[in-house]
Amino acid sequence: MATAEQLEIHRALAQRAGAYLRAGYHCSESVVLAAGPRLVQDWHPTCARLSTGFAGGVGGSQHELCGAMAGGVMIIGALLGRVTLQDDALAQSLTKRFRERFREVFGETECHWLRENVVHSGGGLGSCAVLVEQATMLLLDVLAEAGVPVHDG
Repeated sequence: MATAEQLEIHRALAQRAGAYLRAGYHCSESVVLAAGPRLVQDWHPTCARLSTGFAGGVGGSQHELCGAMAGGVMIIGALLGRVTLQDDALAQSLTKRFRERFREVFGETECHWLRENVVHSGGGLGSCAVLVEQATMLLLDVLAEAGVPVHDG
């Protein structure tokens, strides 16, 4: 469980992700730009370029994975992914847990479905920025439970 201070940092990062989206970045880019610099020790701003193609359900199709979820998966990979044939069980486990939590909260992982049934439906979130903020919080919660620290950045 996150401390009060950690929770405040998580909220600030989630709000930053929403602000990136409102400024014109895609959902995938927003999560990566907000979380990457504070989580990934060897972060470089060009890392965010990897997330651009996941915008709008992969290439704007809206018929694939939600960009906010894709951004979270990319952060897990940047933190724990492999560059050699080493054990990747922790990265796989955290990615699975993030996906499960995402589905519990939102009901689905597909961009189009989420836009119709969660964001723009009557009584829905009203904006993908709110979904991006909530997805960022889910990601940070999963990582905190695994003991992954948010560093000063």
